[in-house]
Amino acid sequence: MTDVVGVLLALGGIALVVALVSSPIETLGWWSTWLNPYSQPPAVAPAEAGPDRDRPHAYIVYLSGIGSISGDELLASERRFLDELEAALPHCRIVRDVFPYSPAGRSLLTGQRLFQWLWRHLERGRRSGRGTGTFLVNLRNLFQVLVAADRRYGPVYGFGLAQTVVQHLARVGYGEGRPVILLGSSGGGQISVSAAAYLAATLAAPIGIVTVGGVMASDRGVDHLVRLTSLAGAKDGVYRLGRRAFPGRWPIAAQSSWNRARAEGRLVEREIGPMGHAGKGSYLDPDAVTAAGVPFLRVTVAAVARAVGETLAAGGQSPSNGRPATAARSTG
Repeated sequence: MTDVVGVLLALGGIALVVALVSSPIETLGWWSTWLNPYSQPPAVAPAEAGPDRDRPHAYIVYLSGIGSISGDELLASERRFLDELEAALPHCRIVRDVFPYSPAGRSLLTGQRLFQWLWRHLERGRRSGRGTGTFLVNLRNLFQVLVAADRRYGPVYGFGLAQTVVQHLARVGYGEGRPVILLGSSGGGQISVSAAAYLAATLAAPIGIVTVGGVMASDRGVDHLVRLTSLAGAKDGVYRLGRRAFPGRWPIAAQSSWNRARAEGRLVEREIGPMGHAGKGSYLDPDAVTAAGVPFLRVTVAAVARAVGETLAAGGQSPSNGRPATAARSTG
């Protein structure tokens, strides 16, 4: 029995190393397929969703953290968060089934992958409470975040993810010209900025980003946003590490996309409470509370809802009715 377990662990380790080392290959492979007119999927045109008064005022596309394994397999904490956010923003449509850690949105479980068997095995382990699966999935997805942040591969990755987002928007009846807000958690922040420029060009609509503990570089996608709000907890060490890891975010890089957006008032970093990055005491923890007794989850929902309203105002939309705003932009 011990020998069998050892063999399985060895095979799993080899498969993981190959998957990590080949992270950019998935992006380049997708690109070569997309360039082939005989194999690329047909274009999906955004569809109207009925009378203007019945259409959502904005579309919020959730890009999950690095613990994600499939767009259809969100963690329970993420589902609860999005349910509460949906209740707080009844005039917005939330798209929650985009898998951001593949340029084509291919699930690790059903994407016809070479190591599909490994990810399915790890997902069963996660559901049964074993932590190994969580660590390995996080590691794999972290490498995809680094690919998206890479100046060589990032533009291709962002283009692919933007096409995936457009297709998902079309499926829910996206109305032409409506604002789109990417809601990125953790590594979903980098994926968001990588896709932003292409979404702005494709949809010809205001594009904004709200991140929760978002890790992201000074990507050129920031130049195409009406607003980027980066929400963070005081105890989120991963977020602070991300701020230091990318030189374009350092104050000395005054002409970077990040610092230009900050100087123009289009970028805001906001501390929202004593949250950590993940697990107990994190943004989506319904049991941990602030000194005032407010659950962290509720604080996060309120902070995101506020940021969405500010983004709509910055894009010329009223948060309350979806029509052009007459008030001055908020930069707080």
